[in-house]
Amino acid sequence: MNIPSMMAVSVFLLTYVFIGMERINRTIVAMSGAILLLILNILSLKEAVTTYIHWETIGLLFGMFTIIAVLSDAGFFTYMALVVAKKLEYNPYKIFFVFPLVTAFLAAFMDSITVMLFFATLTYEISRLLKFDAIPVVVAEVCLANIGGASTLVGDPPNVILGLMLGFSFNDFVIHNGPTAVVASFAAIGVAYWLSRKRLVYSKDLDREALEAMDPAKAIRDPWLFKMGLAAFGVAIFFLVTHAWVENRLGIPLTAPLAPLIPAFFILILGGHRTETILRKIDYDVLLFFIGLFIVVGGLEKTGVIQQMADFIANLFRGRFLALISTLMWFSGVASAIVDNVPFAMSMGYVIKDMVGQVGVPALSIMVWSVSLGTDIGGNGTPIGASANVVAYASMEKHGHRIGWWRWMKLAIPPTMVALLISNLGLAVKLWLGFY
Repeated sequence: MNIPSMMAVSVFLLTYVFIGMERINRTIVAMSGAILLLILNILSLKEAVTTYIHWETIGLLFGMFTIIAVLSDAGFFTYMALVVAKKLEYNPYKIFFVFPLVTAFLAAFMDSITVMLFFATLTYEISRLLKFDAIPVVVAEVCLANIGGASTLVGDPPNVILGLMLGFSFNDFVIHNGPTAVVASFAAIGVAYWLSRKRLVYSKDLDREALEAMDPAKAIRDPWLFKMGLAAFGVAIFFLVTHAWVENRLGIPLTAPLAPLIPAFFILILGGHRTETILRKIDYDVLLFFIGLFIVVGGLEKTGVIQQMADFIANLFRGRFLALISTLMWFSGVASAIVDNVPFAMSMGYVIKDMVGQVGVPALSIMVWSVSLGTDIGGNGTPIGASANVVAYASMEKHGHRIGWWRWMKLAIPPTMVALLISNLGLAVKLWLGFY
């Protein structure tokens, strides 16, 4: 390994370590790593901007973040959660099953961070009134949000990275990851319920007045924004589903990033005085975090470190397709529980891209599904494995409920393991059928 390669690896590892420690804001860490690579002349600014920053990913995320900011500001998530809770008659047993399934569904189409920000808080409020332990429910919600996010291109940041970097569409993820994620979700919530069923005993002496005061209609802060946000979200999903057909059949360059960007900009144009508020609520720090990581991982790609890793893996598993995809999935799952799954997905995206075409290596698509499922689902294992975990953990601490790593892992690892086993079985069946 030459000196530039060693420097690129050192910067990458330092960035990983500091992101995992969570002592410094992760966006600052990622951008510091990127700037350090530029100072060391591992990458030029032109190379970083034109070659290694994946602007399609940034564009898609910006569009989705804008639409989610609109829905959030309008009160959509609180409204949705209150409607579901009321339909369930505020029964903790029903809430334990249905709330996580709702988060799985929502997280398949929108940012799981925002979903968990609202659901964790509302779950706490309901648990306070019904006097049951909210922690098992919140951990189950996080687990299913991450599993549900595996089912679509926009459901989880690792999927956005892998899909746009390697050329897979929204429909590809729905067809190939969707069924596995659905089965894994039901299995995971079954295991989670079995683990925590005894902690759901609740008081019969309920504050009915406080429960009745939780009117879903009052959660809608801006009816016009609410309707516009839902319309924009519907249009974005429609464009994501049809963009490949529109490009191929009609010749209109409706790319995946444009699918959410078009309705997002229409909202900003029509928003009037609300536009400034919407723009302030967009997660710009996440976009900067991605930009920094693209540059840091780009340093490994330019210096040949990624290619060396790809060659090593290909030689180790040459001709053993099932062993390779299983290893990719389980390695991704374990690694994502330890470090943030976004930089890991970027790294693995380059690795499997460089493996393609080598003798005795399976198709790119089956490797993408392996890494995607492992990265998305494995992140459940610890409080720092995925962004949704961090948000839920911090939200519960803010309300005076310290979960702790040990209790989180005790509640999250069993359903995560079951979901990963189902995913591994699904991948084996896909490989056997040649459907990937």
